[in-house]
Parts: sequence; C-alpha cells; structure tokens
Amino acid sequence: MEINSKIYTLLIGYQEDEKWRTSFNVLCQKTYRFDYEKWYESGYWDGNCILYSLADQDKVVSHVTVNVIDFVILGEERKLMQVGTVMTDPDYKNQGLSRALMEKVMLDWEDKCDMIYLFANDQVLNFYPKFGFVPVEEYQAVYQLKERRKGLAFRKMDMDDANDRDLLFQTAKHAAPLFKISMKDNAGLVMFYANYFDRFSIRNDLYYIPDLKAVVVAGNEGNTLTLFDIFAPSKVEITEVIHSLAEKETQEVRFTFMPNDTGDCDIQPYKEEDLTLFVPAKDAALFKDHRLNFPMLSHT
Repeated sequence: MEINSKIYTLLIGYQEDEKWRTSFNVLCQKTYRFDYEKWYESGYWDGNCILYSLADQDKVVSHVTVNVIDFVILGEERKLMQVGTVMTDPDYKNQGLSRALMEKVMLDWEDKCDMIYLFANDQVLNFYPKFGFVPVEEYQAVYQLKERRKGLAFRKMDMDDANDRDLLFQTAKHAAPLFKISMKDNAGLVMFYANYFDRFSIRNDLYYIPDLKAVVVAGNEGNTLTLFDIFAPSKVEITEVIHSLAEKETQEVRFTFMPNDTGDCDIQPYKEEDLTLFVPAKDAALFKDHRLNFPMLSHT
C-alpha cells in the first residue's frame, strides 16, 4: 500500500504468523502497555478478532483491530463491528497511516455488518468524525437497595482451575440475551478479560450461582455493588443476583449494562474515563431514544 509516496505492507488477519504477531505485540506494549500473546497462547482468540496493520519492512508501525460481535439489541439480532486498538508508532505519526487503515476497514466492513462503532480516547475525538462517526452519550442504570432478603448460594470462581475456565467459557458462549444490548456467542472476548488482560482483569470478580446456572461478574466497594455482566442459559431475575451478592453495607447497585427492566432504576448519563462512544450518524438516535450502553465486557 502506497501512502504519501512510501510503500507499506498491508497485513490482515495474521495472528498465526509468529513474526508479525510478535511485532504487533511490541507496538501494543509500547502504546498501551499490554499485548495479546497470552490470549493467543490460550487458544481463546477466535476469528472474530481480526488484525489490520501496516508494516515498514519487518516492523508493524500502525494498526487497527476489527472485532466482529453479534448482539441482541432491543430484542433484534444484529451483527456489529467494533474498531479497537488503534495505534501508530511515534516515529510514523502524522503520516496518514491510521487514516489509510480506517479507510480500508470501512471499505471492507460497511456492507458486512449492521453498525460500526468504537470507543475513542479523549485526545483523538476530532479524528473519527472524518469517517462519518458522531459521539453519543451512554447511560447507566442505578438501583437503590431499600430492602433485603435472603439470596441464593454462590461461590467464587477460580481462573487457575481448568474446570472453572471451561464453565465460564461454555456459559458465556451459550448465554441468553438478558439486557437491552447483549453480546451473543463471544466467549473468546470474555476469556480475554477473565485471564489475559492484566490492565483490567475480571478474574477476581467472577461468581457462580448454581441455582441459576449463572456466572456473574461483580464487585463490591464500600456501599456499592457493581454488576459488570451476567451469563446464564435462560432468563434470570436480576434482583435474585443482587440479593445473593450484596453485602451488609450495600445500599446501591450500578450496572455496566442496561437491564431490560429499569422501572426501579435511576437512569443517569455515563462516561467511562477517557473514552467516548462513536457511532455512525444514522445510529445516534438509537442511544438517545432508548438510553443504552454497551456492556463493559464488549469493549475492545
């Protein structure tokens, strides 16, 4: 690929090539202080995560990750593509490489999915409108725990135990849609957060409730219980999960997904630190009209 009179090698979906994967991981560590190697070695990296990179001779110098994710949104199945891990080596910045990769990704995927979206860092908010994206506000449901009742038995899961890893994978893979926006069959990404992403790991926040056959990702801090995700083969009453995992001090429950039933919740604008959701202009009303958010574990 020629960019500003210089020839670069375009690499797509090359994670099985050790040479290029290693170079990609070096750039990833340099930019974000993590890499994908442990995830690759685990076998959970599937074909839904596709690398798009530009290389100068034998070095990956610019990159965009394509993540194809099936969702159920307001009861309707939709195939979405999330752009992530956008990065360029400092020595190659301001040379149009990220723009060239974004144009290639848009060309390849605009007609293959129902929506393309991304989360942008605050320092690049002016970049993505060039491709037709607009920023949209996300929302968070907050539930005040006013009464207590006995919950169901649960246990903490151990990601060093192969049986628990398989239980998480299988439960996430076959999970029923429980929220207004629910991931469908994307267990590989869940495993990334569970065991192979040190900067934000859920490995210490995983619980299993046998009576519901549910894996719950949750954390207690002070008087607040945060529910990050729930995976179960069929519908569960979220209040059962709350009463099971709430501690004596718990007064408030925050969701990093949007429950289907928000009648008893306060819906508040929500913005993750240094991240803004961008969607195509034609899809912006979906989030404004229905006050939605993407589940935390669907972020890439």
